[in-house]
Amino acid sequence: MSGAEPAEAPVGGTDQVEVPGQAGRARAGHEVAFTDFYRATTPSLVAFLVVRGARLADAADVAQETMAAAYRRRHDLDHPRAWAFRVASRALARRLASAREEPVAEPPEPSPLLRPTAIENWERHHDVARAVTRLPERQRQVMAWTLAGSTPAEIAAELGLRADTVRSTLLKARRALIRDLHGNGGDR
Repeated sequence: MSGAEPAEAPVGGTDQVEVPGQAGRARAGHEVAFTDFYRATTPSLVAFLVVRGARLADAADVAQETMAAAYRRRHDLDHPRAWAFRVASRALARRLASAREEPVAEPPEPSPLLRPTAIENWERHHDVARAVTRLPERQRQVMAWTLAGSTPAEIAAELGLRADTVRSTLLKARRALIRDLHGNGGDR
């Protein structure tokens, strides 16, 4: 029977070697997928938070904390982008509630979370960004979600509002932005 033991060990050993290799490849695939998600989502998440009223440094901090939490929960998230925006929005709301709100008046400093093109785009739309920060809180909130690519139905679900309320708020926000920008000499 001692001759049978060596024959069984390599078979069991082969199975155990293949499984970790497969798991390792799966983990590597998840890592690549998360890296792609991080790179695609973080700049727009930072911009979303800035439009919501955060200073760039605070927006970058909240985005980084959110992405760290997303990484820890990556296997449980069915819609990671929506989850990240929701979590970041709530984290920013808590941060703003405990600090005095100040409109962004200076162009953002270069940051590893923002590519130079993102900064150039922000500078190009500086007047709009400043005007958005002057909107009432609910209008600013709806406009930030809209600028981040959410539909009125998605915004309504996120904020616990009716879709027609979101559309009405968005219309008021757009009208206020037009008045503000034209009142300040803007032609956008």
